[in-house]
Amino acid sequence: MSEKRIETLRNRLGKASDLIKNDDFLPMFRNRQIHFKKEFEESVKLAKKKNNPEHYFASIWSCKSLEKTLEMIRRMIYRAIEKAREYQVNIERVKQEADVKANFNPEGRAKLAEILKDRGKSYSNLFGL
Repeated sequence: MSEKRIETLRNRLGKASDLIKNDDFLPMFRNRQIHFKKEFEESVKLAKKKNNPEHYFASIWSCKSLEKTLEMIRRMIYRAIEKAREYQVNIERVKQEADVKANFNPEGRAKLAEILKDRGKSYSNLFGL
């Protein structure tokens, strides 16, 4: 491979190029980056946390362990997405509770319940509050 091609591939690989020792494998990693964008980005983050990041990165993207790697990283991504969704739901719940507390009028609610009770209806749990 020419120096220009090696330089171009390393530029396009970005942060992952630091994890690739042998220039002969640059096209293979670029192919993985193109076809599996999200998984590739997550694998770079994961590899940088390991003791021997270059070896780990090369071994997970080898042809032999490609399917296993994709399955593992996709599970990680789905877990992260699920955690983010749960976090958003919790934020929405807290906002709704704060809104109810801010807009709750106990005196007015008691008067309304009393009026409805006088009409012969039981509204002990009015509006679910």
